[in-house]
Amino acid sequence: MPALRSALGNSLAGAQGKTLADQNRIDRTMAPGCAIGLYTPAECDRHTKASAARRGELN
Repeated sequence: MPALRSALGNSLAGAQGKTLADQNRIDRTMAPGCAIGLYTPAECDRHTKASAARRGELN
């Protein structure tokens, strides 16, 4: 899994979409990585919080 982690990096965690549809795509991309342990718990937590904040801004 280190090769996959290296290829994907960690910049997606906390990313904010321009639209709600963008945010949905980011979240759907991030979720499997969190589920299989590709991202650290801290990265997943950061993303969850940033996504919730961004969704609040977009609604």
